Amino acid sequence: MPYPRRYRVALRWRTLLALAITVFAGLTLLGSSTLSAADLKWVELDTVSHGWAWDFAGWELANVGAKLRTQLAQPAAHLDAADSAALVRSYMGRAQAVGAAEYHLDTLYAQPAAGEANAPSMRDLAERRQLETSLTVLGEQQALVRPAVEQIIQNQVSSVLAKHQLGAGFKAFPPVWFTFTEPPRKLVVSPRDRIATTYYAMLQPQLPAEEREKIETTIQDKYDLSAYVTAIGGLGAYPTIVVDQAPLSWVLSTVAHEWIHNYLTMFPLGVSYTNSSELTILNETVAEIAGDELGAEALAMYYPELVREFPSKDQPAPSPGDRYDETFDFRKEMRHTREVVDLFLKYGRVEDAEEYMQIRRQLFEENGYHIRKLNQAYFAFHGVYGTGAAATSPIGPKLQRLRELSPDLRTFLETVRWFTSEADLDRALATAEKQ
Repeated sequence: MPYPRRYRVALRWRTLLALAITVFAGLTLLGSSTLSAADLKWVELDTVSHGWAWDFAGWELANVGAKLRTQLAQPAAHLDAADSAALVRSYMGRAQAVGAAEYHLDTLYAQPAAGEANAPSMRDLAERRQLETSLTVLGEQQALVRPAVEQIIQNQVSSVLAKHQLGAGFKAFPPVWFTFTEPPRKLVVSPRDRIATTYYAMLQPQLPAEEREKIETTIQDKYDLSAYVTAIGGLGAYPTIVVDQAPLSWVLSTVAHEWIHNYLTMFPLGVSYTNSSELTILNETVAEIAGDELGAEALAMYYPELVREFPSKDQPAPSPGDRYDETFDFRKEMRHTREVVDLFLKYGRVEDAEEYMQIRRQLFEENGYHIRKLNQAYFAFHGVYGTGAAATSPIGPKLQRLRELSPDLRTFLETVRWFTSEADLDRALATAEKQ
């Protein structure tokens, strides 16, 4: 399973609730005829994937209850720092083993069925059964210690937040709560003649590949729009969702990243997350910068033997067993791709842009980086992370510069949390440059 940072997305439940109330009030007072063309298009697109919609409310109810029970039980309370770190390492090691076994099992099941040409041998069938048994055992082992491991990581990230005096009363608030769960998938839709998210939906994580392709093709053929269904590595619900088949450095920074999102919902920047594309980029980039910093500090504090240069967070991790050229600069090549696509679209050459993206996708494949679909919707999704390879917004570099000029992380966050536009960022940066 890929685990790049760019697969992470935050769900703003407060913003969605406010939007729902607004829409309901508008329909009640003015009647359904007041729906705009954009609203009607959103409703139409909902019908394409409604059978696979993710039950956000149901997930929240189930998992908030589970977290409350864990808080009462305190499964990690009897462990000292060394034993806690050892338990986390063993859990993460098994998670990697689960990922490798699942990948191998998928490869075996991709072979022709019995009776067909090149059907799997008896040895292959025995290997399937062995892998399935192994996965069952590993799953039981993970489930047994997962609540304790989650609590340990929550406490470790909370201690780093407290060190920076972030939260309410210098304690992490909201509390750092996350769960190792497979996140939903995200459907993103963009116009073909420009890169922008005009529709999105959260879909069930079990969405089959065939259904994913069907949804994307239907939206393209019926509505002449670009569609992209992607896996994500984390979700800013509450508790936040994080995948565990990733390096511990990534997990720590992701937990911190998603906490930053929840923290920002108490301030104008977070409340305004969906108001415009620039505010979405502001939110995601702030969480990216702060999450990386906090995650690196937690790693150094509790797992010093694992400290090394963080892996690139804006490129896909090659699948297990893939060969890839380490000299290939994914970030540089993806940024170049985005710039050329923007130029094609600027001059109305939509078909040329799409043909170019397919050529570039093949280039990434040849160098070991699997990108299933490279289109306008792909860039609409990945471009919201201002420091990422798929972004061209100046917001990312501006925020990075503001962090460099800020005396500490707390000052940086206390400045940006009040932003409601890119102009606010420009003013804050101008002031910081003069000091």
